[in-house]
Amino acid sequence: MQSRFFPKDYILIWLFLVLVGLACRPLMPIDETRAVSVAWEMWQRGDFLVPHLNGLPYSHKPPMLQWCIHLIWYLLGVCEGNARLVAPLFALGNLMMAVKLAGQLWPDDKTSAAMAPLILLALPIWALWTSLTLYDMLTSFFTLLALSGIIHASQDRPLFGWLLTAVAMGLGILSKGPAVFMMILPVALFAPWWIKSKPQSGWRAWYFSLTGSVLLAAAIALAWAIPAGFAGGEDYQRMLLWGQTAGRISHSFAHSRPVWWYFAVLPLTCLPWIVWPPLWRSVSGLILDSGVRFCVVQSLSALVLFSLISAKQIHYLLPMFPALALIAGRALSLSNEPIKRKDQTPLVIITILLVLLLFLPPTVGLMLTPREAAEIAGNTPQAIPLFVLGIGIAVLAFRPSTPLAGVRSVAWSMFGLMLSAHLVFLQVGWPYFSMQTFADKLAELESQGIPIAHWKKYSGDLNFIGRLPYPLTEIYDKQILLEWIRSNSQGYVVMIRKPDSPMSEDGAHYTQFYRGSRRIMLWKCANLSSRPDIVQQLMD
Repeated sequence: MQSRFFPKDYILIWLFLVLVGLACRPLMPIDETRAVSVAWEMWQRGDFLVPHLNGLPYSHKPPMLQWCIHLIWYLLGVCEGNARLVAPLFALGNLMMAVKLAGQLWPDDKTSAAMAPLILLALPIWALWTSLTLYDMLTSFFTLLALSGIIHASQDRPLFGWLLTAVAMGLGILSKGPAVFMMILPVALFAPWWIKSKPQSGWRAWYFSLTGSVLLAAAIALAWAIPAGFAGGEDYQRMLLWGQTAGRISHSFAHSRPVWWYFAVLPLTCLPWIVWPPLWRSVSGLILDSGVRFCVVQSLSALVLFSLISAKQIHYLLPMFPALALIAGRALSLSNEPIKRKDQTPLVIITILLVLLLFLPPTVGLMLTPREAAEIAGNTPQAIPLFVLGIGIAVLAFRPSTPLAGVRSVAWSMFGLMLSAHLVFLQVGWPYFSMQTFADKLAELESQGIPIAHWKKYSGDLNFIGRLPYPLTEIYDKQILLEWIRSNSQGYVVMIRKPDSPMSEDGAHYTQFYRGSRRIMLWKCANLSSRPDIVQQLMD
């Protein structure tokens, strides 16, 4: 069943989300700015084999995202807007792959295929990541492509299916690393539980073909990793081939969380669907057919396996959300019961809570001082709460005739809430995250040959935004910094202070907000030399 206004309205919602995200948000430090800075340095150096960040080999992520950015730069020119198109295009590909998978799993059920992308777009985390220049939409796309290959292998095209699976897994590894295997392999390993009938060639041939597919995927990834490891040096080779993966699995250097963490936060991430009564009524009567079992294996195995990994971020699970959306769409499609007006009540409650909380995110999320929070709250457009409240009233007044109409109404309502959130950010949050002015000042200094150092870790926030021709000198030792200041009296030092630091900014060349209420400061060495008290405060 299609929309009477637009046959594929999920494409409209995707398009609006992308336009709103690109218009209302700058490249966000540190993740987005770092990803594009890596692409910029590879482009600048003419080195498309070894990723670099601030002049050094960058081993934290493979270069598939950067290669895609290079391709679009080659076709359309080097600019920020073009770079920010890559992840959204993969996000659109994910929605199309969800439709494709629904058609493969339930060929006679067109309603499930129509619901799946809308269910995804109504999830705030999915809607937000649709326009973020990060790696997760690429990983999700290649995961879904590999899952499609496994279905082909189980049905009518085994050779094509296993080749497609192998290529997709290989490209998935090049997108974010070998963790992609955990999103894909359990489905193939547990095939006897979800496949309707035993493959004609038998299970031995099935697992033999799976092994060959994994080896081919590894070969695709190693075709880049081995020469890149030799070209990047011994340290880069060690981190690339072992250090990063082993560190994240056993004892993460970042985002380390307990085993139960995903199970605790996943229900909140699944809003609004987890509080939508029609979905619960539908799931309670869901039949575990072959397609549902396929999706259960993929999502549940991913949740369990990723829970065993030390490093945890909720967006690491994005490749499993399409399977959850497919299960939800199938359940709603089979039930086909009318939606009652009271079923919309939980969504109305969510909108009311958002109205009440609209002025709290600056305090809670950015940890600002009361004065700063009050200033931001005062600048929030008064029309936004009224708009959000209007969405709630419209949801309550609208009575969908079918489950598909209900899903469509939720998806468009959630888009309205995402639009509201972005308009608030544009009005009050942009100065706290935009690095453009600071980067422009560094670019002007570097164009004059003036050296610039960065105190402690530098994540490449400024390299692409300012098109910096030279890397910043990272300094971690206090004595080395003092010597660098004395030796470069005309140079500058970039320093970042925490929100609660009482440090004075008097004498700094330029200061601004950084990632919320942190402050990033640019100091001239000559000024720091005459202010030993400031130097001590900055480094404490």
